[in-house]
Amino acid sequence: MISNITNTFIKAEKAFDNENFRESQNLLNKVISHDKDFLSAYILLYQIYDKKNSPKKNLIYKELKRLDPKINIKHKPVIIRKKRITKTPELATLSLIKLMITQGKTFQAKKNLRLVINHSKNKKEQQKAKNILSNL
Repeated sequence: MISNITNTFIKAEKAFDNENFRESQNLLNKVISHDKDFLSAYILLYQIYDKKNSPKKNLIYKELKRLDPKINIKHKPVIIRKKRITKTPELATLSLIKLMITQGKTFQAKKNLRLVINHSKNKKEQQKAKNILSNL
């Protein structure tokens, strides 16, 4: 627990002036955890996140607007791009694909054959799928 919030904020300012951003950030987070309405701490923390171009800058900006709706800060939001996670599809067996062909489901069979060719780890299975696809 912080004995004096103001002293901790002053230490954070000194650390910021000395470009010790990590220590300053830790101290400011302690100040904010004890006093959710400490505007100066949010402003300094916003400056740290702005220098790092951290996505947390967006959250601090919202808090600044909550505390002072008329605050004048030129804010450029940090856009977080989500990484695409490619799922490996469920592969049908070749015997099931042959059954599809005999049932007249050639479109579905071709789709599954292409999936086997592109995603199967078994080279023999890939080659058999290529042969079946070329014969359709």
